[in-house]
This record gives sequence, structure tokens and C-alpha cells, in this order.
Amino acid sequence: MIVEIRPFTHTDEAYAALVAIHKVLEPDELMTVAMLRQSDENYIAENGLLERFVVAVNGRIVGSGVYFPSGDDDTIMMFAMHVHPDFQESDVPSQMQSYLLAQIDKHQPRAVGSEPKDNQTYRVRLLEEAGFDLKMRFPRSLLEIAACDLSLYVNINEQLVAQGIELVTLTDVMQGDEQWQDHIWRLFNHINQDIPSPHPVAEVPFAEYAEYYDGEDFRPDSWQIAVDTSKTGAEQYVGMCVVNISSTRANSLFAGITGTVRSYRRRKIATVLKAKSIEYGQRHGYQYILTDNEENNPMYDLNSQLGFQPLPAWLYYEKVL
Repeated sequence: MIVEIRPFTHTDEAYAALVAIHKVLEPDELMTVAMLRQSDENYIAENGLLERFVVAVNGRIVGSGVYFPSGDDDTIMMFAMHVHPDFQESDVPSQMQSYLLAQIDKHQPRAVGSEPKDNQTYRVRLLEEAGFDLKMRFPRSLLEIAACDLSLYVNINEQLVAQGIELVTLTDVMQGDEQWQDHIWRLFNHINQDIPSPHPVAEVPFAEYAEYYDGEDFRPDSWQIAVDTSKTGAEQYVGMCVVNISSTRANSLFAGITGTVRSYRRRKIATVLKAKSIEYGQRHGYQYILTDNEENNPMYDLNSQLGFQPLPAWLYYEKVL
């Protein structure tokens, strides 16, 4: 068996080989040459570096690897590997990881991280053998939208309305608040900084967050916002649940950030926000909602109560150099 590791050429043919491997590894997820190329270009524009390579066995491309600076901490270098199932238990992944770590070492990062799924046992084994430690686990889950009974949450919503908490869409906010972009950005940062993360979470700059509003999958009517009607300005916005159209799975939504500001917790606001998002999916004919949460995040338990079913979890491994 002749194993050759070589740099990625960024041609359509080279990207097509990566897409072919992806289709084998993730048959339910859509990936195209154009999507992958655009994703690479966007990451390089934002973070300055993303390096790929491919692995061929007897001339056949059977795997790929990539490394890049962490978007949260540029002193940490991240890497990922994708290997055809026929070669996952061979010596190929070990050679790939050794090559990747050698390339990363040239950049002298403070630490190296990687995020395999927990069912990628060959990757987990190699990381642990190389001295990486498991820092966090992020269970993924999927909800079959039509099977969810939302009548259970009508009374909770009525109770919130009686307390002066109204749930509206971002479309409603946009129509009534000239400063909605700034106010929703502030709400996001309040909630985001309380979400469990392997490293301290910095405030997302406004210009970066505002890119959401220009994305092709942005649907303001799918964003649910909790409003305290006794307040004005930024302080009136006390919770949010964001779902967007999934770019990689047909007829599906992806649930991003959900939460409330600290002083409004334990009032079931997040529960009703979630229920409203599921209602949006039912009304527009989507089949599934996908999401992921750190396992100690209360949102993980809430999703389970709503009927989300577990998928293989993301694992975050890290090694300090």
C-alpha cells in the first residue's frame, strides 16, 4: 500500500474529491464544490489561514485533513480529518495526524484542538494516544417537527403574557424598532457569554454579528424574541431563539442560540421560545430541527423534554503545547 500525503490544489477536481468523501461519511448532508470552496474562502477572509491536504492510497484519494486558527482564540490551532471508512482502521489516519501536527507545530500555537464525533472511534483513539484531553462534550440532537405536540405550551405562553412578556418574531421587531440591529446584537452577547464553552467567550463585534442579516438563509420571521412590555430600548429584549434554514440538510432547520438574560430565567421563557420556533417549522412544512448543546447546558435538557432525539455528539479535545 503506497500512501501519499500531498498539498491541496484548490481546483474543482480537488474539491470534488473532498465532496465525494463527504457523501460517504455524511450521506444525509448536502455538500457541493461551490459550498465547500465558499466556506474556505470565507474562513480565510475572516481568520487569515486555512490549510488543506489530501491523502492518496495507490493513487486513490481516500482522505483529507485541514488545520486553521480557532475563531475564538488565535493562539489555538484546530484540525480535522476525514477518512473513507475503508481506511479508518488502517495506518492512514495515524500518518495523517502526524503530518497535521507537524505542520501545525510550525505555527507555534499555544495549544491544539480537534472536534471529532464520539462515534469516530479511530479519531478519539489517536487523539488520546497523542496526549489530547477531552475538555467538553456537545451532544447533537434532532427533532421530528410534525410529531411535537405544542398544545402543552399554550398555558405557559398565556402566563407569560399576563406577566407582560410577549413573544414576537424578529420581523415584528424590525418593523417597530429603528435600532433593532444594535439591540438584538446586545441581547445576543448577553446570552452568548453565559453559554458553556471550552474557553472564555469574548463579545462578538457588531460588524461580525450583523453578517447574519445578510446571509442567504436569514429569515427574520423564524427568529423568536421575548419582549418585556414594561421596558423600552435595548432593555425590553430579554430572550431569543434563533432558527435558520439548514444549508446542508433538505427540509430542515438548524437551531442556534436560545436563552434569556439572567434576571428573567426560570420563568419558562426559553421553553415557549423553543415551542414558537417549532411552530414556525410546522407552519412552513419543515421536517426536522437540528441542534447541539454542551451537555451541562440547561438547553440540552430542555431540548430532550421537547422531544429532540440524540445524534452522535461533538467532542472537544485539546493539548497544551
